[in-house]
Amino acid sequence: MLRNSINTERLLDILHQEEILCNSIEKSYNDLLQTSKEIEKRFTIIEEERNEWKTRYENQREINQQFNQQVNDLEEKLKDLKTKNRFVIKSTNNEQNEDINLNLNFEKDQLIELLLNLNWRIEQELKTYHKANEERKSIQQEIHETRIQVNEIKEKADIKNHNEISHSERANISN
Repeated sequence: MLRNSINTERLLDILHQEEILCNSIEKSYNDLLQTSKEIEKRFTIIEEERNEWKTRYENQREINQQFNQQVNDLEEKLKDLKTKNRFVIKSTNNEQNEDINLNLNFEKDQLIELLLNLNWRIEQELKTYHKANEERKSIQQEIHETRIQVNEIKEKADIKNHNEISHSERANISN
């Protein structure tokens, strides 16, 4: 009788320890699930930002191409005017030609400056895009690692539950 009482107490202690361990594992599992959900939310937000940055980048490239075309057109006009000026009748006022040239050169300079500013903005947008993309990749890695940890905890919990059942069955058989 004393032996059964000691075995029962020992089994109750083991059972209590297993319950504590099981609760701890369950809490860890729930924490990891919550972390996984939060990381997935962050990932979704970053994916949306990535698409926005990509669209902005593509739009900026199109605008730059249009400005490049305008600069090229103005350069052509300037060349044409210079060529035509050589054949203009001397009665044309030289001051008018200089004014036209100055205006065209001024417009060309403004477009070149605008183009440089837009190229700088594209570079900034590109840096931001790459930064967001790197963050997206790191979050994907965190999600992957968290899922692996969750699966490992599940497997350990399943093994411990199976072992607990086996121990109780053996204890019942020996009694």
